[in-house]
Amino acid sequence: MKVFLSIVFLFLSTDIVHSPYGCDDFESTSREPVNGIRIAWDYSTLKRLSPESANYSGYARMIKLRNGNLFCVYESDRSIHTIKSSDGGQSWSPAKIIAAPENNISCAVPEVLQLQDGSIMVSYNLRPPRNNADPERRFAIRVTRSVDDGETWSNPVEVFKGGFEFGNGCWEPAQIQLPSGEIQLYIANEAPYTQSDEQEITMFRSVDDGVTWSPGKTVSFRSGHRDGMPVPILLKNKDEIIVAIEDNGISGKDFKPAIIRTTISNSWANAPVSASNGGREYAMAHTDSISDNKYAGAPYIRQLLSGEVILSYQSNERRKDFKWDRSDMIVAIGNSEGKKFNRKSIPFYISDASKTALWNSICVENDSTLIALSSTNAYGRTAVWMIKGYLLPEIYSSHRAGSADDDATSKPDVFIGGYGSTQAKINTSWDSDALYFTAEVNDKKVFDASGDVLRDDAIGFFLDPKNLSLQFPGENIFSIVVTAGGKCVYRQGKDRSWSDWNPRGIKSSSKRTINGYQIRVAIPWAALKHQPKIKERFGFHAVVFETSTGKLHDYAEPLSGNITDAPYSWSPLYLTN
Repeated sequence: MKVFLSIVFLFLSTDIVHSPYGCDDFESTSREPVNGIRIAWDYSTLKRLSPESANYSGYARMIKLRNGNLFCVYESDRSIHTIKSSDGGQSWSPAKIIAAPENNISCAVPEVLQLQDGSIMVSYNLRPPRNNADPERRFAIRVTRSVDDGETWSNPVEVFKGGFEFGNGCWEPAQIQLPSGEIQLYIANEAPYTQSDEQEITMFRSVDDGVTWSPGKTVSFRSGHRDGMPVPILLKNKDEIIVAIEDNGISGKDFKPAIIRTTISNSWANAPVSASNGGREYAMAHTDSISDNKYAGAPYIRQLLSGEVILSYQSNERRKDFKWDRSDMIVAIGNSEGKKFNRKSIPFYISDASKTALWNSICVENDSTLIALSSTNAYGRTAVWMIKGYLLPEIYSSHRAGSADDDATSKPDVFIGGYGSTQAKINTSWDSDALYFTAEVNDKKVFDASGDVLRDDAIGFFLDPKNLSLQFPGENIFSIVVTAGGKCVYRQGKDRSWSDWNPRGIKSSSKRTINGYQIRVAIPWAALKHQPKIKERFGFHAVVFETSTGKLHDYAEPLSGNITDAPYSWSPLYLTN
């Protein structure tokens, strides 16, 4: 389903359709509001990590070592590379090849884990050529370790050997270490199903830091389908292992992200987790379900220090076409149990529908910052790129004790700046008369002269003051758009769309600054027909409208994790003293 933003100036000339829903039977009624953090991606941190000379690089995985360094592993021209950074990813060491092709067998899809003894373990996949007919060239899973922070590496240990044909291989290893010291390594495995196209998730155990490994155990299998691409984590402060997998039996024929789970104390006594097993569930929240005819595979999960589980996956759900490899990297936020993922965002904004972002992953850098990694051709040859995202807490508007200048100099409540170099920092305050917003926008080339909201740079402010939490715009839902030149357009919700609104008393100002422009807005409570009580939730959303030509907006970047035409999805805003 295509959902076009009904405020005319939100229409973008692009082949990517930002469709928030997985079905089209929603009524204009209230839904449970979406609370919690958002992730704001920062375009200024976009960086290529793989060598420019490589023909292809991808499938990057990254961890933060205990010494504070970032450690990244990826595949490049059939070899496994590692790089390190001691300054938070601003600069990186030269690439080191730790596994190279042999006998025309590629080394691919690595994963990295720092063990309890401080050593670093990298697992990877041996892959023969796609047209291979030589039984001596077989799929396999190997691991190698470094005890000196990645400077030297052990001889590889073979964990499992699969078939020699491409339809009977083994794929995508990923490992965790339990508190007991046991290492569990998970793979997608076709080898047991030589007479069908089925696939299972197989797990191997090591109790000696990867020197020896147990036979494989089937932990997940949906008959007639292909469970794949497992990524395990240990939930913090819980006796539970969860594994993100791609599952093509949830809805429609395309993959969707699923979570399988077991307890640490009774690890996989519930295996194999089948289609009807209580240990398997669709990852997405109901409101963020993915259309049956859309693809959403290659999941990856990590858990924040604050408890929320972060899920990434590659999907064409926001594209017009149905090709699986025309995908965006999408990041969603779940609860501390790894359930009900919502608040979707796109770390790598791609306006060219022929470009893609695949084989993605995420790394938790600290309690306020994530790193997203992608194999993308958006900037040239397919290469490994990273971008940082900042955790935005719920928004608290302080009672105004001083002037509007105090708002501009305080720590921003909202950051929007992932789609391009134009970035907005928004502050809010209030008093008994009005709600105030100040937006400081860094914009290298400001367009503000036309007086046309379709052509000038602008900021949009959206409010649900009564916390109606509607699925679509409706009565008492408001929009205020102010251009860099001071032109204002007021809209209110009506019948799932937007109509003209003629409020009294709204004051706004715009001015050029050294780095771009500033917008200030004062919205009387009387115009909003309601003033929330202290610490009473109401909905807030914002959009940056950016043009590089002064003729049409290049993009409209929403406050990350929110859907512009779905007020229930907007960020929570609270008045405080």
